[in-house]
Amino acid sequence: MGFAENLRDELEYQGMQVKELAEKTGLSINTLNKYRSGSTVVPTVDNAAKIAKTLNVSLDYLVTGTNSEMSEENAIDVQSLARKLRRFSQNDVQLVTALIDSMSEKYV
Repeated sequence: MGFAENLRDELEYQGMQVKELAEKTGLSINTLNKYRSGSTVVPTVDNAAKIAKTLNVSLDYLVTGTNSEMSEENAIDVQSLARKLRRFSQNDVQLVTALIDSMSEKYV
């Protein structure tokens, strides 16, 4: 996935509107919509960094969809997982969340 798709997915995942992102980054709605559309407009490093910081994700994550801090063997496709979870019932999401919380305790 590329920057545009990762940006769209992250905004959707966080429930954030472009208008809110524009207000928080100081970038125009028009500019952000061009980035989201996947048109030939590519963000500058500074603008991409502002977006990543505002969304609380790494720049690498926005560009590649993965986090370079994770080893490749431990990397998960978080966006793919989030898309799958959206199809679950609220009860199933709570069960999966409880399972993850329980399993993560042994790695703390």
